[in-house]
Amino acid sequence: MEDLLYESMDATQAADALDAYLAEREAALLQLRAALTDHGLNPEEMLDGSVYSISPLWVWITARAAELGVDPRTLAEDPTRPTWPSWARHGRLVDPHPPASTIALIDGFASYLADVLTAQVPEAAWQVGHHRIADYPMLHYPVLAADSHEIFLPAMPLYSAYQSAHGRDPMSGTEMLAHVRRTITALRGEGPAASTAEDPAVTVVAEVECFDVGLRADIAEHHPEVVEQMIHELCDRDGVESVHRYGHAALVVDAPEWDQTRLKLWATMWLQRHLPR
Repeated sequence: MEDLLYESMDATQAADALDAYLAEREAALLQLRAALTDHGLNPEEMLDGSVYSISPLWVWITARAAELGVDPRTLAEDPTRPTWPSWARHGRLVDPHPPASTIALIDGFASYLADVLTAQVPEAAWQVGHHRIADYPMLHYPVLAADSHEIFLPAMPLYSAYQSAHGRDPMSGTEMLAHVRRTITALRGEGPAASTAEDPAVTVVAEVECFDVGLRADIAEHHPEVVEQMIHELCDRDGVESVHRYGHAALVVDAPEWDQTRLKLWATMWLQRHLPR
């Protein structure tokens, strides 16, 4: 399959992409084990299957991502791209992007994370991402799902790896562990996190020369300081010229170098990281 974005796939293509993703899981985990061994770490100790093991593993991956930085070539010029895992080729990566070595670490982490999650939630199953709302961030992505909650496992690690590669504040081991614990809770159908799949945190509509961004009403109402922080950080991103808050839960974003999907994914990942739980 050509490197078609998940959002642009039809049902048959998305099903094939899910099969391709699952077929890559064993090799990705073996590659992670080899990388740990090459850096003097014991894979048996680092990958013991416990939920807590996510924290020290993520600390190590974060440090490696910071060391590796960004690839000097653009996505179009990077000759390693055909060797990337399918989710990276069909997903939304932007320049300057992490190098193949970092992407491989994220791939292995996603495989290990799947093992940890399915051990904790045996009823979780793989499926193609879908939703009644057309503007769904994980539409046609390969997701692990249970109790109406869906998660694309590489999403949050990739978001944080970009932070590391660009010298920004990545997720700590404690943050990643908390994210995984919230995910387990949601997959079990417990707690407030289980309802997040019903109403997306962010909607983005492309207007003439700008984007109209809507935030879920409860976010703007109960966490106004988080919204202000998001606006500040978005203004600091390359390619974003201005962000104007024109309503309680509405923004106008002027980002000529971005597209609708990139903005939607960035805002969704940022809010998942920063909203209080």
